[in-house]
Amino acid sequence: MIFPLLRGLLWFHRAPVTWIMVALNVVVFAWSFPAYRAADQAVEEILDDDEFVAINGLLFASTVDLEAESKSVRELIDRALAGSEEARVLVGHLALRRADFLKMMSLRISHGLMGPVQPGKEINEIGDAIAIARWRQKSSRLLEIQDVHPSYRMGLSQGRAQLWRWFTYQIAHSGFVHLFWNMIFLLIFGTFVEHSRGSLAALIAVWGAGVAGAFAYVLLSGLSASPLVGASAAVSGLIAVAASKTSRRLPFVYWLLPIRGYYGVAWLPAWVLIPAFVLPDLSGWLSAQPGLTAVAYTAHIGGAVFGFTLGQVLKERPDAMIELAKGATGSVATSVRLSA
Repeated sequence: MIFPLLRGLLWFHRAPVTWIMVALNVVVFAWSFPAYRAADQAVEEILDDDEFVAINGLLFASTVDLEAESKSVRELIDRALAGSEEARVLVGHLALRRADFLKMMSLRISHGLMGPVQPGKEINEIGDAIAIARWRQKSSRLLEIQDVHPSYRMGLSQGRAQLWRWFTYQIAHSGFVHLFWNMIFLLIFGTFVEHSRGSLAALIAVWGAGVAGAFAYVLLSGLSASPLVGASAAVSGLIAVAASKTSRRLPFVYWLLPIRGYYGVAWLPAWVLIPAFVLPDLSGWLSAQPGLTAVAYTAHIGGAVFGFTLGQVLKERPDAMIELAKGATGSVATSVRLSA
């Protein structure tokens, strides 16, 4: 295992912007958690109903414009219409990410618009009236939950893209694990950027990378019915700032075995951060099935591009790396060559 040590966790007076951002995220999560938990449990109960999701998939498969879909989605829809229950469930989840699908389909059914969109595929062939009525009840319940769910109220999604949401989405998280890891990396890389380039640089990196990440997400992935939330784009920006001077050597903690010589601190080039944190997002985006991934890879990439660019513009404090060496591994480490 290898993990970036960088400057460690500085106290508040040394990195106030980073700690204020962490506190803001934690406070917002604590404030919204009761509503989030109740709404999320209600959503999970609905989505655990495979019959509802399968009917949703059949409705979508029977009415979607196939010409507008990717090849992989068309193949999945063909399997759903051919009778594959697994494909129907997958298409059903895909449909739930499509903006206004539930509202559009409910209106279509309630107004008796049952004609085929695809030849030979009538909506009333999908199931009996009881199944359709059950679908309408649960889909209406999902729409009601969205109106009170914190992720939808603060996140960025189709139909909810006001300017203020480009900032509030960055301090909303989908769960404790999501929050925990974002805050760990925000502390590690935020304190490093604030130590090496100053508080203003950290502030610009955090909020600027968040906005850039949202822009990249809108441009490359497109907003869906599922909200974009989390500080991941901002964290990607901070990581990219740290990696922007690629030849600079940074301290990493390594641990192989609990034996002397197999653990300690290694000074590695900053570019190591790129394959460790940025390339997985790029490969994830390129390999992901459109509409079926819950990870906003493109937001991470957008944040990283902003951070790398910012790192080229902002200069380091002259003594920053010497102080880092002393703080990371003791005064003897000052003799280590800090740049390649």
